[in-house]
Amino acid sequence: MSNRKRLVWNQFRFLSKLFIFFSLFHIVFCQKPEEKSLNSISEKTNVIWVVIDSLRGDVIGNYNVTPNLESFAKEAYDFQYHLVNAAWTRPSTLVFFTGRFASRNPVNFWDYPTPKSEALAFYKEVKKPLPRYLQKHGYQTMMVGNNPFLTEKNGLGVNVGFEQLFDYSRESDDTKKITRASLKTLESRRKDKPFFLFINYNDPHKPYTPPPGFTERVKTKEVLDERKLNYLGEVAFVDEELGKIFKHLKNNQLWDNTLIIITADHGEVMNEAHAISPFTGTNTHYGHGQDLFLENIHVPLLIKFPDKKDPKTITAMTRSVDLYPTVLDELKLPIPTDLDGLTLSEFKLNSLLENTTKRTYYGETRSTQCYGEGREFLLQRSFRFHEVGQFWQGGVGNEFYLYGDSEKDPHQENLIRINRMDLLDTEPLEADVKKRIRFLWEKLRSLEPKLPLYFVKVKIPNGNIEVKITAPYGKIRIDSESENGKIKDLGRTVVWLGRPKKDLLLSFEVYPDVSFPVLEVRVNQKQVPKSEIRVGSFGVTMDSCSINCELLYEASFGKPSDDPTAYVQFWKVGGQNKSYTKQDSLGTDALDILKKQGYVQ
Repeated sequence: MSNRKRLVWNQFRFLSKLFIFFSLFHIVFCQKPEEKSLNSISEKTNVIWVVIDSLRGDVIGNYNVTPNLESFAKEAYDFQYHLVNAAWTRPSTLVFFTGRFASRNPVNFWDYPTPKSEALAFYKEVKKPLPRYLQKHGYQTMMVGNNPFLTEKNGLGVNVGFEQLFDYSRESDDTKKITRASLKTLESRRKDKPFFLFINYNDPHKPYTPPPGFTERVKTKEVLDERKLNYLGEVAFVDEELGKIFKHLKNNQLWDNTLIIITADHGEVMNEAHAISPFTGTNTHYGHGQDLFLENIHVPLLIKFPDKKDPKTITAMTRSVDLYPTVLDELKLPIPTDLDGLTLSEFKLNSLLENTTKRTYYGETRSTQCYGEGREFLLQRSFRFHEVGQFWQGGVGNEFYLYGDSEKDPHQENLIRINRMDLLDTEPLEADVKKRIRFLWEKLRSLEPKLPLYFVKVKIPNGNIEVKITAPYGKIRIDSESENGKIKDLGRTVVWLGRPKKDLLLSFEVYPDVSFPVLEVRVNQKQVPKSEIRVGSFGVTMDSCSINCELLYEASFGKPSDDPTAYVQFWKVGGQNKSYTKQDSLGTDALDILKKQGYVQ
């Protein structure tokens, strides 16, 4: 080696050693205490989220079946007017883990199967489901419970990103197994990481089969039928199992530094006045998911914040959509800007409640939408979110509204029915009531996702035009009649007939958005061939594709440029990119799971 090369090499070795020395010096002496750990202070807070399926909001503290939950509440914030934004397990769980209304998560909340197209759309659109988000920020994420909708393998749900998932939806005696697995998971967790543990008890979900001895614990002056007695017995059973988890947390120094959330994914219908859902026509007595009455959406919410033992009772409205940002806020993690919820973190709660006199509610479930402010609610029978499958074959019926004030009618048994909102002024109601109903209706309309809008443009021909639009499912809702033409509305088929003096532009919706419309155009009774119809932003011809071509019709940037060579242009604006091919059957394994849990008979 030459002297010059040796000199360069020695200088390189010296500088390398100097760099290593200063790096070690910085780590040992200069780094702030909170930076020395692999995880920041905020990440040291553990999270345990417990869901007790079907637990109504009026059970804890009554009936003598919740001693452990009542003891927990003495160290927690008790949110006594907490409402879930969906009324059955899959959509409600996705609201938990996304902080977004159910319709903003591209997984249907009508039928049980989750088609592959919906799962793929979920992974594309929902970038930060809570388990995956926390994992990226250094958390060990674990799920133990009975919730078949948190995995893809049975065709019932989606993978939201748990590192470890122990699902007991196939098991008998699942409640005790969930407790044992939760304790084992806590014991075997990684000690160099904070953790997020989601525990999902299926009890007291029907069928109500408490172990012997638990119904004897029920104490009440209320006359109980057998189903409610057994339901309460299962509540007592779960409460006892939760006591074992609480004891473990306290004995292993995990109680004080853990954010613990206890809630339910929905309630349970027990009022005979709601036995037959007015929205779906389904017998939902001792069931759920068929309406958004308060007994279906009012559930407990108890939150024990880390190192806080001063209990508080919160009577203002809170919603399940608020829980996702609450967790992130408490952990000092960035909160995505596209959420529908508001944080309930201990740091923000007082100012949030002081500045909000009437908090608002928006909910969705099968055939039902609901908007509420304070104690007022407007429920709508809605076909907007239907999916073609086992339970719906594409027909669209009458949509009506139910209005009530739960301060005056706490059991929602005397609601005002409005058959058509455009006829509200003719109803024999007080002016103030009409004003409130219209206000709530406008708010409801503003919150619901907009349907895709389709456009058909036909250039001035030399003759009569017939535009025929057919929806395989649902119905066509065309905007209005155009000049020099008339519309024949046949439900799933709408025909425009006329002799326009200028270019014809029609716009319409397919309601609900479950099928892609079929378009036919005739000029002087002669059909315009597909090769002369241009579609979408790029103006490809309609005959250029034969299978799953819906994306070609998208005009994501608005109206496509005029094509002088085409008689007809056809394009779609807005809505989710989706496939209109639905699966409508369940595999044997999935069906067995749902039968065991009481979802299907």
